[in-house]
Amino acid sequence: MYVRQFQLTRIFGIPLIIDYSWPPIAILHIWLLSEFWLPIRLTEPWHLWLRLSLGLIITVLFFVSVLIHELAHSLIARLEGMQIQDIQLHIFGGWARLVGEPRTAMAEFRVAIAGPASSFLLSVIFTGLLQLFQLIRTDSWAVRGALETCYYLAFANLFLAVFNMLPGLPLDGGRALRAFLWHRRKDLLSATRTAKQIGVAIAYILMAWSLMVVINGIVTGRLWQDFLVAVWLMIIGVFLKTAAESDYRQREQQLAGNQTQANNHEQWNVSGTVGAVMNAPAMSVSPELRIDEFIDRILTKYRQINFTVAHEGRLHGILSLARLRDVPKEEWERLTVSDVMEPISDDLFVTVRSSIEHAQHKLKNNRIGFLAVIDPDGLLVGSLSESDFKHAA
Repeated sequence: MYVRQFQLTRIFGIPLIIDYSWPPIAILHIWLLSEFWLPIRLTEPWHLWLRLSLGLIITVLFFVSVLIHELAHSLIARLEGMQIQDIQLHIFGGWARLVGEPRTAMAEFRVAIAGPASSFLLSVIFTGLLQLFQLIRTDSWAVRGALETCYYLAFANLFLAVFNMLPGLPLDGGRALRAFLWHRRKDLLSATRTAKQIGVAIAYILMAWSLMVVINGIVTGRLWQDFLVAVWLMIIGVFLKTAAESDYRQREQQLAGNQTQANNHEQWNVSGTVGAVMNAPAMSVSPELRIDEFIDRILTKYRQINFTVAHEGRLHGILSLARLRDVPKEEWERLTVSDVMEPISDDLFVTVRSSIEHAQHKLKNNRIGFLAVIDPDGLLVGSLSESDFKHAA
């Protein structure tokens, strides 16, 4: 299987994932600093190995700054009661992947501004360090290197904060704007639509800027120097447009799905049948999910002892904690849910139109006291346990 990511470590219990698109960008960043930025900034020539070493230090600290930006999002999200799937470093910087969505507009606003606020604070810190190093009167290459490091990181973090606060999705400023509009309009989809439209407009501006850079390079004869900037602006513009539109489609589908689930639940809510007492929708997990990811992302959020296992709505089995406890911890990163689950069999599911008596008989005779509920088309629509009968009584 082709793997594009690997886990480097955990920070505050959050997996740090490195995408294989990130190392080439980090190497390119080192090269650009050592070949272009530092020769312009330094008043006297430095050996190549010194410039490369300083470029490496600046690059490491820059991506540590990106990581702090994403950690700020993650830790505030955790305070808001959300789970964090992981933090990823990739070709466009970083991304904190959250499980679920903020419950309120103010919660989303706080999560959104946490990243830019941390970047702005880092800019202030590096500016302060820059002022301190400027007080040291020496020609030492170490002090000169520290000055250039602080100067670059103060500017880079300020740029990171300002760019991310542009008011369009998927940027943090777009999420903050959506939270504000959500609070004002009481309509999340409408707020997302507006933030998406602004995000797409920002993307088109970046793409137009890219074309202007190319045209200017042709006219001035500097195309070879400006080509990389033009390509990068175009890539970022396309990425922002795609991500903004994807975010809006996801919201539309989520809203439509919630409406469909509500309609289906009303359709199956027939007295005396499983549909009237089942727990819907069922909390299902993918059969391809690793056990360590299940424990970190799902089990910490959903306190239950059995989970339906489904793919594209089709039931694959039941994952029971009783069976999971027998799996050695050192196997968690290797095994998937499909390796540990109870394979699907007739005694583990019931149809939504079955009688309550039939379902109770199955519950008493199967080995886990839990049933998946499927509709006439074989799609998973809910789950059933003894506690559901007690709640319905």
